[in-house]
Amino acid sequence: MPPLTHQGLNTFGCYIDGELFVANYGDGYWDLPPLSGGYDEYENKLSMQATRYSKDGFSDDIVIRSYLDEVGVFGYTFNEEDGSKGYTNWGGDKCDYYYMPVADFDHGQVTITYLNEDKNIISGTFYINLISDSYLCETGDSIMHITDGRFDFRY
Repeated sequence: MPPLTHQGLNTFGCYIDGELFVANYGDGYWDLPPLSGGYDEYENKLSMQATRYSKDGFSDDIVIRSYLDEVGVFGYTFNEEDGSKGYTNWGGDKCDYYYMPVADFDHGQVTITYLNEDKNIISGTFYINLISDSYLCETGDSIMHITDGRFDFRY
């Protein structure tokens, strides 16, 4: 797991249903960076995509999009993002999981621990709960729990 830092080191890590996920470089068709995204200072919108490559050439990624209320705790407010993928598995044995607009469902929370708009650095912790599309997912649980997440990147 990457350390909790506030230096813009472009790190991202969490646990997916207890399995360690650390964004990394790898050989892939798209050759995406381990962590990409941005923070829109005018709209206070945080967007991130973290990609993990496996040794067999497959990859999976986690997408976070949310609006920041203030530095500190803020929850997911997805309006136009409802129903979007939060987890995608490219060629592996897991299905995709979504941010579904379900009443009384805890989608998760992000805590911004550091925001420096002069140096364009944002860091924080998070947890996410996602839902599979039962029509598309024949294996695995219907809810994916992403826990103990942390990120530190330059936007």
